[in-house]
Amino acid sequence: MKQGFIIIALVGWLIFPALGQHPSLDKNWQVIFEDNFSSFNGQRWYKSEGIHGIEPQHYIPANVSIENEKLVLTAKKENYHCTNPKCNCNGGTYSYTSSRVVSYNNSSLYSYGYYEMRAKLPIGKGLFPAFWLWSAGEDPDCWYNEIDIMEAGGCDPNVTTSNYREFCESEAPQKVAIPHPCNYADSFHWYGVEWDKNKITWYIDGIVVRQVKHTGMQHRMQIIINLALFPSWSDCQADGSPLFVHMYVDAVNAYKLKYECDTVVTQITNYDNPQTPNYYNYAVKKWISLNSTSSLQQGQNVSLRATDFIELKNDFYVPLGAELYLDINPCDNIGMIKKERE
Repeated sequence: MKQGFIIIALVGWLIFPALGQHPSLDKNWQVIFEDNFSSFNGQRWYKSEGIHGIEPQHYIPANVSIENEKLVLTAKKENYHCTNPKCNCNGGTYSYTSSRVVSYNNSSLYSYGYYEMRAKLPIGKGLFPAFWLWSAGEDPDCWYNEIDIMEAGGCDPNVTTSNYREFCESEAPQKVAIPHPCNYADSFHWYGVEWDKNKITWYIDGIVVRQVKHTGMQHRMQIIINLALFPSWSDCQADGSPLFVHMYVDAVNAYKLKYECDTVVTQITNYDNPQTPNYYNYAVKKWISLNSTSSLQQGQNVSLRATDFIELKNDFYVPLGAELYLDINPCDNIGMIKKERE
């Protein structure tokens, strides 16, 4: 923003901010957990076993491993006969095995926040890696909600897709293809989503790539990472060729916003030094109204969030070389459905 740029009061929510402000740059967030996969955390994840819908693979725990501080999900072309009655596979034989990890479904199901994964995805016909949030069985009157943070078809390494499904509100899936900044199989990339009571924002490598409003995504969700294969109706379905591929994940992080919902801010003299008077304590406020006393300095990167509005008066300015991010956020998780587990 150039010097002297004026922004009037913000109401509602920002539509597709150019850059966004993911947690590594935004002090309003606090960490829920960080997993760098130095080992497999059996208190957080379980290795899934069984089938998923009409996908042709059978997930088996043996295809999940930790190598060089990375979670490795493997898919293979091999016959697998299911004998575990808990897997709902009717004793069938499958032509592929693959792998999936799921966060435990208990009273700590994850709610509104920011979720990110750093991963290197495989490329090849039939492959369908994904990173997603899912709720099932939380509400007996509702099938499930789903946010697909990242899905990728192995046939096109320059595109990923985002999707959300509000089945509790009878909404149809909302899948959108997103051009990837480069070949996703060449190196590791960050895939993230910010989810609050009103909106969902998708990120690739810290850059906003999509934002939507929602009305029904209010169920706590599990986190799922999987390497699936496309079902037979897809143009990218596996063709029966030999297959032995890996998806590598070296970090999964989750964050939630800090809140000071009754606090009103009208003056900030320092955004960075907690030892100074009028230091800004980063958290979602009720409302913020600022004038020149609170103007940014060159080189500062500041994010402000409020529940009601943010007002920058005529003499407030952002100089060249500084960055300011503004957003309107609900104050808490009122309405978030939670079913306690015994």
